[in-house]
Amino acid sequence: MENLPVKSVESLAVEVVTLPLDEARVALVDYYFPNRQKINSTQQLIELWVHSVTIKSDQTRRAYRQIGYELVDYMQSRFGISDLRMVTLFHLHAYLAWLKDEKPVRGKNNTYGISKNTAAKYTAAIKSLWEWGTRASIGYFAIDLGKDLSIQWDDKLAERILSEREIAKLEKAAIEVDLQHNTNKMHWLLFTLMFYSGVRAGEIARQTSDYGKRVITPGLFWRQFREDGDCLLLTVTGKRNKTRTISLDPETSEVLLDYRGDAGNDRPVFPSPSRRDRGKPLSDRGLRLMMEEISACAGIKFSAHFLRHTHATLAKKNGASDFDLQADLGHASPATTAKYIHHVGRVGTSHALRRKSKHR
Repeated sequence: MENLPVKSVESLAVEVVTLPLDEARVALVDYYFPNRQKINSTQQLIELWVHSVTIKSDQTRRAYRQIGYELVDYMQSRFGISDLRMVTLFHLHAYLAWLKDEKPVRGKNNTYGISKNTAAKYTAAIKSLWEWGTRASIGYFAIDLGKDLSIQWDDKLAERILSEREIAKLEKAAIEVDLQHNTNKMHWLLFTLMFYSGVRAGEIARQTSDYGKRVITPGLFWRQFREDGDCLLLTVTGKRNKTRTISLDPETSEVLLDYRGDAGNDRPVFPSPSRRDRGKPLSDRGLRLMMEEISACAGIKFSAHFLRHTHATLAKKNGASDFDLQADLGHASPATTAKYIHHVGRVGTSHALRRKSKHR
């Protein structure tokens, strides 16, 4: 066979273009998320996230913002990571382990590690951030690491319900604290209002963010009360900025009216004792401190939220309907109210055994 002539061919020169890592990442993200938000910093990411429709209430917004920045600080100090897109599942697990075992507890010397339920709130915030950040319209994270994180709640609902004997003891302690501090019945009235109304602490206390520059909830003013016969109607703004009106019983209404005197509508019901906040309503921190003073005097550990759970339980025992409870507590779903009162009226199996033994 005749050999065919082979034409010499010049070698093909291929130019390899290497983009810097950041530019390559941006180009890749632009390819997969063409309509994404152009987020240029971690701070911008967190602020867009906490103001998104994902987060409904101001209270959750404030908590999630704090958690977001704490996460950034930890990743920077522990691993030298300033860009959350470089975080892996290992880093998130390391952070959660640090929270549970090593995070210093604010206000308590030589105490470390947060509770199981607080850790669950941190986990929920992280899952929310990554779920939001991987949406096609956002396109910040390539994958949703939060899907591999589990939320583990510690059900302590039963521990948050006080007995009628404990309520009476706490009420007496509140009166004693007022006498000791000469606070014009403020401890007792605050305790009474919270227990008999079932309101959240955040609905009647002043809350701020950005180092006090922005008011989240203004606090409680007399204009929020309206007389209706021998009762007072209290209007508060709860979660998701939903407003509801609670009818207070005649006894609670009477003591509040006596306490008010001739105070105008624009006066705070519970003025802040702080010199810095003179003339302003009681802050959430001030409310918490007052509850702690009552707790110490009575020797009973409780918080303002215990009063809300106890209100629901005892009201149900005394004949309140599930509908009225849901309305007064401000729950969006009946399922949430059911968690508060699921044990009420239930007769334990031990009662059946006792009845059986009596008939022998």
